[in-house]
Amino acid sequence: MRLLTGIALTLLTLPAWSLQPGQIFHDGLDAGGNGPELVVVPAGQFLMGDGSGRGNHNERPQRTIEITVPFAIGRYEVTFADWQRYAAASGAQMPDNEGWGLSSTRPVIHVSWRDAHAYTQWLSRQTGARYRLPTEAEWEYAARGGSTTYYWWGDELDSTEARPRAHCRGCASPRLLQNKTATVGQFPANGFGLYDTAGNVWEWTASRFTQSFDGSETQSVGLLDNSPRVVRGGAWNSGPAYLRSSMRDLKQPHHRDYALGFRVVRELP
Repeated sequence: MRLLTGIALTLLTLPAWSLQPGQIFHDGLDAGGNGPELVVVPAGQFLMGDGSGRGNHNERPQRTIEITVPFAIGRYEVTFADWQRYAAASGAQMPDNEGWGLSSTRPVIHVSWRDAHAYTQWLSRQTGARYRLPTEAEWEYAARGGSTTYYWWGDELDSTEARPRAHCRGCASPRLLQNKTATVGQFPANGFGLYDTAGNVWEWTASRFTQSFDGSETQSVGLLDNSPRVVRGGAWNSGPAYLRSSMRDLKQPHHRDYALGFRVVRELP
């Protein structure tokens, strides 16, 4: 396994156990090139779910979740460039990019839960590290970035054309982006340094969807389980309310569409 770690503008070669919260790094791939850029998220505790009273019934009651060990998660949603490296090495198909242009820096779309799972397995084989999809609890913890508010940046949308917070329908995104995805990293990062945890594309999680919190939100679902999976974060064609940190929706594991992608988790020793 080859590990490259980025701090500010400096790239250092460090063992995985020495990584600290907030550090940015990527793993080298045996097939050449690098895997997705990752951010180290600290261990901690948070209240999962809606505490505002403005969310859906399936976001309540709030639960205290303990994240017992740090983990690394994609700084951005997996892009078409990331997927191209996978497709070239494995023979996997390139998903439809809807003809939106500049697809290498847009989040990959038209990928099912099983497609995303296969990609994480390939990353694991290529790097010698363990990659997977985030559980629903890990996703919300990382997406909140230490916040307790409706959105990760506060309780109100507070998004203007001069300073858009996220990419959605009604978020004051640039007009050229209103009917398609944005390239990753265009909008502000949250407190953990993650981009696009609100809007751009819905993101697959590893967790089975249930109507209330029952413990499964902290667990990964097996590959052969055909139950609906949780998706999080809202998308470019969602209204602002769908971008709240506690928002939960479901998709069948074989589902693909033009507003659905994912980001990866990389476990740390």
